[in-house]
Amino acid sequence: MRSISFALALLATGAISTAGFAEDVSLEQMPEGKIHVGTGVICDTQDEATSFVRIMSDQDAGTALQEINSQSTTPMACGMATVAFRAGKNMGEIRTSKGSFNIVEIQVIAGAVDGAWRMVPNRTQFTAVAVEGLDI
Repeated sequence: MRSISFALALLATGAISTAGFAEDVSLEQMPEGKIHVGTGVICDTQDEATSFVRIMSDQDAGTALQEINSQSTTPMACGMATVAFRAGKNMGEIRTSKGSFNIVEIQVIAGAVDGAWRMVPNRTQFTAVAVEGLDI
C-alpha cells in the first residue's frame, strides 16, 4: 500500500486462506461509520481487489497476491493487514467458482504492527467480503 507507515508481511504462498476479512462477518454486519477491526487482504484500488478475487478463484491466495503486486506499479498494491477501519460503499459483487464476494471500500484508521497500533491518516483501501449464501 502506497507509503503506508507500517510494513505488511505477505504470508507465504498458500498461507492465506480467504479473501477479505473474517468469513463469519457479512457486509450487513459492517454498517458504515462504525469502527471494525479485521485481518485480511486490502488493496489500493477497486480493480486490484477485484482482480485478486478473480485470480484467487483459480490459484491460491498467496499466488494471487504475488500476481497482482507484480502487475502493479506499486510493489505492495495488495497485502495482508490487521487494521481498524470504517466500512464504506459496496462497490459491487464478484462471483467465482470459490463463491461470491462484495468489493468494499474501507477507510483505514490504524494498523497493527508487532502488537502495537499505529494511526494511518486518510487511507482509502478496498477489500473483498464473502457473501453469505444458502447451502442447498
